[in-house]
Amino acid sequence: MDVLQIEGAEQIFRILPKPNRGLTPTPISAKEAGYKLCKIIGKRNIEGGKVQLNLHDGRSIIVPSQNPRQKTEAEFAPGGAMQLGLPKQNMMGIVQFQTGALGLVTDGRNQGIFGKITTITPGTHARPKIVKIETATESFDTPAEYVIPVGTQSSLVGLGEK
Repeated sequence: MDVLQIEGAEQIFRILPKPNRGLTPTPISAKEAGYKLCKIIGKRNIEGGKVQLNLHDGRSIIVPSQNPRQKTEAEFAPGGAMQLGLPKQNMMGIVQFQTGALGLVTDGRNQGIFGKITTITPGTHARPKIVKIETATESFDTPAEYVIPVGTQSSLVGLGEK
């Protein structure tokens, strides 16, 4: 989901997983280069009623709470994605990890395939949480840790061709 722009070149790219090709630069518009999606992998409550979110790319974002007693479990739940403005790294939006959302598979044999999340099966101590994703042509199961939600009705980032 990183944005790549080379000095002197007019083209801007987003690094995305593609089927059978791994991470691949995908051309994007200048408007789309102003943000990226980061998967929320951890969440902690810290001093002062604030919430610290740990993102898949190593960033930690501190979000002030509106009301210290207000629960933020659903809004900032791990597994969801944060739309992060570039270069100021401000939060632009949240995509929750839930059924009905669009998911992009970032690892495994289905890497680079995106579709609608139809079911989320809870995991156990020995078995990972499993997500069922439906595309226009197929349906498959994959571990939830391999999926990043990219939107609800449509994708927030241009995913290029399949």
